[in-house]
Amino acid sequence: MPTTPVHLPPADAPAAAFHALRMAARAGDRAARAAIQGQHPTVWRIAPFNPAELENLLERSAAEAGELAASGNTLKFGNSSTVKRVVLADGRRAVLKHYLPTKRFDPRDRLGHSKAIRSLRAAEALQRRGFPVATVWAAWSYPARGSFLLLEDFSELSPLHEAVLAVSGQARAALLANVADGVRRMHRAGVAYRDLKPSNMLVRLPGTELADLRLLDHDRNRFLRGEVPLKQAMRDLAALHAGLPPAVRAAERLRALAQYDAHLTQPKMWRRNLPGLLEEASLRNHRWIARRLLSGESPPLSDL
Repeated sequence: MPTTPVHLPPADAPAAAFHALRMAARAGDRAARAAIQGQHPTVWRIAPFNPAELENLLERSAAEAGELAASGNTLKFGNSSTVKRVVLADGRRAVLKHYLPTKRFDPRDRLGHSKAIRSLRAAEALQRRGFPVATVWAAWSYPARGSFLLLEDFSELSPLHEAVLAVSGQARAALLANVADGVRRMHRAGVAYRDLKPSNMLVRLPGTELADLRLLDHDRNRFLRGEVPLKQAMRDLAALHAGLPPAVRAAERLRALAQYDAHLTQPKMWRRNLPGLLEEASLRNHRWIARRLLSGESPPLSDL
């Protein structure tokens, strides 16, 4: 597992602290990229074994889709990927994800940059910056067969959109504040997640510490030299907002937003950024939007 070269600073730390973290982590990123080369490389972070039996579990015909979907161990059976819980020979539980091949030619696959390899690199880049992820144990690919990602299983954890419904009141506020604080630190560490929906964040309740979270699905992550620009950060926040269930009230969302950055609730910043965030969320098929939040003025939390 990659080590964190610099301690992850608190969200309100001086800019210099996050600059040091980004520079040290980027040096580690470069070394990791140089270590994985060639066409269709196989990368193991555990003792290697023949994965053919695991692959066969995922490479069933489309005619069996209904059976797979009904299985409690099948987490996803879609057009782009299949995800299934598996048990390794040593008894460890794992999750195996198969990124299905597409008709579109992607030269990155030929250069050792398949989706699985990109996910492994991104997950380890997050760990290098001090963020908790489901650790990737292996990644490999084949010509015309797509790529495979093996990672540790956290079946006892709940995705964020379910975890927030398991708590209420101050417990929910503390969970959302922890998530907001973690996202703020991630953006200051230069990580643009680009798919930060609640289903990609697992929670061990009470969820009040960064270590209570596990981040998933990293092949779209971007790691920047500087802090993530606000406009780009708003897209991550919109994805989170869109994926939270309607039971999470406007006041709870606003308090979490203030935890992320209190300046966003100031009138000028509010008018400049919040309507765009909510519009972006609405484009993600979100069914709940508090219209008062689009009024152009930041309403008092007590009025929501």
